[in-house]
Amino acid sequence: MRIIEIILQNNYRTVSIVGLAKNAGKTVALNYLIEEAENAGINIGITSTGRDGENTDLVTHTQKPSIYVAEGMYVATAKDALMLSEARTEILETTGMFTSMGEVVIVRVRQKGTMKIAGPISATDMKYVTRRLLHYGAEVVIIDGAIDRKAVSSPAITDACLIATGAVLSRDMKKVLEKTAHAVECLTLRETDENVKKIIKGHNKTCIIQNTGKVVVPDIKTSITGGKKISELIDEDTEYVFIKGAITTTLLKEIGENKFLRGIKLIIEDGTKIFTDVNVWNELRRKGLRVETLDAVNVIAVTLNPVSPAGYFFDSMVFMDEMKKYLPGVKVVDVVSEVCN
Repeated sequence: MRIIEIILQNNYRTVSIVGLAKNAGKTVALNYLIEEAENAGINIGITSTGRDGENTDLVTHTQKPSIYVAEGMYVATAKDALMLSEARTEILETTGMFTSMGEVVIVRVRQKGTMKIAGPISATDMKYVTRRLLHYGAEVVIIDGAIDRKAVSSPAITDACLIATGAVLSRDMKKVLEKTAHAVECLTLRETDENVKKIIKGHNKTCIIQNTGKVVVPDIKTSITGGKKISELIDEDTEYVFIKGAITTTLLKEIGENKFLRGIKLIIEDGTKIFTDVNVWNELRRKGLRVETLDAVNVIAVTLNPVSPAGYFFDSMVFMDEMKKYLPGVKVVDVVSEVCN
C-alpha cells in the first residue's frame, strides 16, 4: 500500500515529515508524497517549520532538490520565499505571522513549478496555518519539519508523521540503523491507561503517583534541572512518575540511579519530548525502565536515503533489508529508488 493510501485510509488530515539529520531525504520524501497525491487526484496543502526549497543547503552548502508543486495545491509560505518561486500562485490570505523571510501567506498554485517554502515557526501558528489550508480545500496538509524541530510531529500538531533517515547519519550503516530504531521506538511508545491520564491532566505538572493514589508534586523549577529531586521522592510506593517537558540524558541518568527503577513506569507527554543519548536510553531500558506516553505518535513510514552528500552511499537493497530487520512492522520506503516493503 502506498503512503498516500495509508494516510487516506486512516483519515489523517495533517502529516509531518521529520528528518533525523540534514540531508536525510526530507525534501525527496515530500516530493514523493506530492507526486503520490497528484497521481491519486488528491488536493494537498504544504508548509514548513523552517526555510526549505532552496537550491543550496544554507548549513552544508550542498545542492538540494527543489520542492515541486502542482496546479490546485495549497501552500503556506513567507512572502520573500514566494517571490523566489517559479510556480505561479494566487494569494488567498495574509496571516499576520512573520518570519525572517516576511509575512506568511496562504496561496493556491495556479501554474505548476518549483517553490521555496518558509512557514511559521511556533506550534500555535502552525496549528492555525494547517486549519486554514484545510479550510481552503486541502484534503491533507503535509508539514516539512526543519532539523531538530521534531515537535511538529507531536499529536498536538499533526495526526501522523513520516521519519526521514539516511546514510548522512553515519558512514557506518549499523549506527544509522540503531539511531533510526531509537527514534522510532521513542515516537511509538504506547499510551498509558485512561485513569493515569486523568490524574496527570488534573495536575498538569511533573508529579509522582503512588500505589495508594497519593500524588506528590516535586518542588522544582523544571524537570530538566530537577532530576535528583525527583529521584529522591521515588520510593517503594511509587507506581508512576510523570515528567512534563523534555526528557534529557542527564534527567534519565539521575532517575536511573534510583533502586526502585524497575518497579515504576515513567510517563511522558509524547515521544517528541525525548532528547536522550541512545546508549543511555538502551542501558536504562535493559535495567527495567518502562516508558509510556499521554499521547501516541502515529508513524506512517520511515523513508530511506542511501546517498550522503559527503560522497559515500549504501547499497539500497541491503540498506532496505537491514532497516526492515530493525523496524519489524514499520513500512520502509527508499524514496530515491521508490522501493518499499
